[in-house]
Amino acid sequence: MTDRIRRAAPVAVLIVFLLAPAAAHPVPVTVNLRVEGLKRTVFDGPVTTDAHVVTTATAGSHTCDGTNGGAEPAPGPTATGALDDAAKLAGFTIDGPYGNFGIDDYFIERVADEQIDPTTQFWSLWVNFAFSDKGGCQKRVLAGQDVLWAAVPFSVGVPLKLAGPSSGVTDQPLQVHVVDGQKGTPQAAATVGNATTDSGGVATLRFGTEGIYRLKAEKPGTIRSNTLVLCVDPPEADPCTSSDNDAPRVEVQLPGRLASERGRSRTMLVSWQADDQTGSGVAHSSAEVREVADGAGPADATGEWRGLVDRAPVNAVHFRGEAGDAYQFRVSVADRAANRTTVESDPVVVPVDDRSRRLWRLSRGWKRVRAEAAWGRTVVRAKGAGATARLRFRGRRVALIGRKLAKGGRLRLTLDGRSKVLRVRGRSAHRTVLWTSRRVRSGTHSLRIRSLGSGTVELDAVAPLP
Repeated sequence: MTDRIRRAAPVAVLIVFLLAPAAAHPVPVTVNLRVEGLKRTVFDGPVTTDAHVVTTATAGSHTCDGTNGGAEPAPGPTATGALDDAAKLAGFTIDGPYGNFGIDDYFIERVADEQIDPTTQFWSLWVNFAFSDKGGCQKRVLAGQDVLWAAVPFSVGVPLKLAGPSSGVTDQPLQVHVVDGQKGTPQAAATVGNATTDSGGVATLRFGTEGIYRLKAEKPGTIRSNTLVLCVDPPEADPCTSSDNDAPRVEVQLPGRLASERGRSRTMLVSWQADDQTGSGVAHSSAEVREVADGAGPADATGEWRGLVDRAPVNAVHFRGEAGDAYQFRVSVADRAANRTTVESDPVVVPVDDRSRRLWRLSRGWKRVRAEAAWGRTVVRAKGAGATARLRFRGRRVALIGRKLAKGGRLRLTLDGRSKVLRVRGRSAHRTVLWTSRRVRSGTHSLRIRSLGSGTVELDAVAPLP
């Protein structure tokens, strides 16, 4: 739903994240990504990225997590990973070979329709306006950093940085400043709108018509600047209110229907992309959560919304759920003109695994094994027949999560007295949904799993579905 609010909208300066205990495993981060092609700005906005495999048409799939070439001792989100996620978000593609000049990294040659001539040009990488000393899959990025990919001739090494007010008044002059973003030195003869900077890098602008203006600085032999969004209003009008009547578009991103689909921890990243299109720009976001189902354990879901982050300049929050429960998230995003959009996510279920011994009861015969790619980073295995696992749950269905093995055996699954034999021989990735039950009446049910032998069986988790 979309509505309009008309009240003061101060922007919170404290970023609130609900974090799990510290772990050695990488977590996603949100960066401000800008892609400047030879002819145009391809992308400019926040992107949430994590350590993942990147695929191009020319080179295929390769690891891109900072450990490339031994650049970093541990994996994490990277600059090329952020570019890849922006491409997926905005609907363009990237391409280039891998391993050029003996470097364990991609050599990006094309982003969207911006193709370089690799004999005279390259895609340069800048983080917080500093030229990167590493390749894009070797360069780790941190939350809140400004990441710039720019197609430039080999001779270009000045990224312009534009600064100035965010609002102005019709027919009144205002000044903007242009500097070399890396060195901080003023840039004369740069054009901003219909003005040119002086020797101190200052340009004076005047607008006779109210509206929202997106300003960029350009100068031959440099990289065009960041975008400065300027609201121009008549005298005595509140900033941005005279011409911005459209609320932002918002899309919430979750790990999936099950938190295990794209994650391994009960601490999940809830992120959202807000696009204000031609509007005044996003000012702040709020996020709430409610428990919509108690799949296992005490039945204490109230269905009441509770706040996670309030009116802050963020687009992601970490939330830790309880095993077996289902959660829904509500995100509200307001722009500088106080237009607001509120969206609600689909429910996401947190699976139950061997850590929840009071919920998922395992008999003798199971061996707990460390598995980094599994839910909770452990699985249980049984080699012989007779090992059992039991779960009492509330819901309409239940899913079994695990992995098929090359020499896998068989399982008997019994739900409320009705049985099925499941063969788990073959190959599959960790956190695969091996079986989903038939739909049953709403209420409390009992699932019993028994190993039947004929090979090793491996279980990861079970997920009650509301």
